[in-house]
Amino acid sequence: MAATVPERPAGVPEGGFWSPEVGGWEVSRLNAQGAREGECLFYRPDGSLQSRCGFVAGVREGPFAMFHPDGRVSREGIFSAGRAEGIVSAYPGVGPGAEPLRSCCVPPGAVRLDLRFEEGEVVQEIFYDADGRPILSDGRPWPPRPSGVPDDAEYEEAAPQWVRRRAELHRFWNEAGVLVSEIEFANGVRRAERTFDAAGGLAEACEFSPDRARHGAFLRRLPREGGGAYADARIREERGTFDHGQAVGTWSFLDAAGGEVATVARGVAFAEGDEAASPAFAPGAGQTAEATARGTAQGTADDWWTLSRTLRAEGRVREALCAAARAAVRAGDRAALERALAADVVALGPALAAQRGEALEQSVEVKVWSILDALVCGADAASAFRALAAVLPGVSAAAADFVEASLLLAPERRTTHLTRALVRLQRGDEEGARADLVIVAAESPSAAASLVGQLQAVLRPFDNWPAREPLLPDPLLADVGAGLVRELDEVRATIGLYATRIGRVRAAVQALIGRGVTPAWLPPDLSGLLPAGPVALRRAQVSVDLGEGEMAEVEINEEIATGGLGVPALLGEAQADWGALCWLCWSVGLTAPALPQAVSEPPLFAVAMKTIVTRCWRAQDRLKSGGLLARANGVPGFEWQGIDIDALPLHLARAVAEEYLRARSVFLWLASPDVVSPFQVDLRDD
Repeated sequence: MAATVPERPAGVPEGGFWSPEVGGWEVSRLNAQGAREGECLFYRPDGSLQSRCGFVAGVREGPFAMFHPDGRVSREGIFSAGRAEGIVSAYPGVGPGAEPLRSCCVPPGAVRLDLRFEEGEVVQEIFYDADGRPILSDGRPWPPRPSGVPDDAEYEEAAPQWVRRRAELHRFWNEAGVLVSEIEFANGVRRAERTFDAAGGLAEACEFSPDRARHGAFLRRLPREGGGAYADARIREERGTFDHGQAVGTWSFLDAAGGEVATVARGVAFAEGDEAASPAFAPGAGQTAEATARGTAQGTADDWWTLSRTLRAEGRVREALCAAARAAVRAGDRAALERALAADVVALGPALAAQRGEALEQSVEVKVWSILDALVCGADAASAFRALAAVLPGVSAAAADFVEASLLLAPERRTTHLTRALVRLQRGDEEGARADLVIVAAESPSAAASLVGQLQAVLRPFDNWPAREPLLPDPLLADVGAGLVRELDEVRATIGLYATRIGRVRAAVQALIGRGVTPAWLPPDLSGLLPAGPVALRRAQVSVDLGEGEMAEVEINEEIATGGLGVPALLGEAQADWGALCWLCWSVGLTAPALPQAVSEPPLFAVAMKTIVTRCWRAQDRLKSGGLLARANGVPGFEWQGIDIDALPLHLARAVAEEYLRARSVFLWLASPDVVSPFQVDLRDD
């Protein structure tokens, strides 16, 4: 059915036609292609004029005006190629159907709103009062425009400041009319920024990469009265280059008259992850195969000084300073390290250097590259080397050297011994770690006590878990029995898997602490459980028969990775596997890990399984909700090594959760015929 065309109101001239497209009446001329051409009038359904504009080949072009129902102008401006450009002025109306200046936040007394468009986008909004004065949000006039501030700059009362924002350039003036800063854009992305001093002179200029990192030429002038930025008070200007946020290339430092005070080469940037292949972070030249495997630092002071000079000649200044630190540590030569630093680093003022160094020590987000950049830019070197030691893997020989370099430069800083204790713990040096903590305790007893507790938790003997677990008969489980579904050969084969995995961890720990060293916390020698030697550890997808013709694919992962792990992580792996092995052997009738000759289910098997499964969930909830969900549901906590589960530090809580997860996997395998292995990946799903 054709739509009914309403009767043309008296206000619409003859020739006007109903336009469903605009929902009103239209008076226009169409070209041969059927597109609007020339002036076009649009009317509301009641016949009142709504707008007047021009078209060229169907595209809005030229002046336009919109009207309130009472005939007064509501908005006027210019279209260019179909987009509003320049100033579009809006005026309020009265009576039914009149449009407000803006839907909200209109200052009292506003009678006009000018919107400046650039490329179809609003870049400025200014309200005016009846006297034609631009006004603030409360209706008061803008302050007088200072000379030098362009007429099209806008006053921002929140700052307060004058601003002129254009697509390629934003400029900012203070209330007095002094240019404060400029920001350049290219294709909508910040490309450069300049700031100016109180006299309007250039204070800093920097270019940026698309990801907003400093990238390109850089200039900074220091205020004459400022002082303190650099140790050499003559320095009043610095010029150089950034490469994605890192200071690189040659940097010049000038005095107030433009004379050169110092020039340093900051070399090339150091990309994230470069430390993995950098010779400055390697164990060292001439190391033995065993030392390479252990990560033990090798090479004489001369070897490292030679490497430092070579790296510096190649423009790898950051790495050269790292090699110099390792050379100085071997020689115990603080002065030599200070000379190396002085050759490549323009010293900051003591307060600023300390501030930047402390920021490195306190941050949890620093990377090797950012520490090295701070180092070449003058951050306190002792703090920078300490931060390097903390961020590198603890088993890294470089980490041990860098913490020593920090102490070489600042032996009075007792808290650095905390970092050294952690590094030593990673390598299993219990005696050295405890000696460091004695020093730390003199300044921070709480920090020392916390790490002592960690040492006790990590470096603990491998005891028989079931033997210390008080299992009490449960009336609800009195009639539950015959939970085991495994045959003897399956049990012996699985014992072999655990023994092989623990053996690999034992070897990795032994490599870190040195041959012939057998502390009480060394993983036990389980070669007696492997009469035919270590077994192959597999990772594979296997098919499981779920019964009634239903099959499922599950992943088995018996492998264990030890490379790059420190002693705490290795012992955590071994303790979790050892606990699972102890429960496995207990569950078939043994009192300690051994190869069984028969399978005999203990009387409290069901009680033990319930205990482990419940505590596993409780430990996981400690990580997920802090134990809130468990307490809300009345699930009791438990103690681990004499500490309540909810009082454990997070890193130890994770270790506890892993131990119970692996013990639970053993019980699920022992009692569930459709579980093919305790190393079945889906058993880790909580």
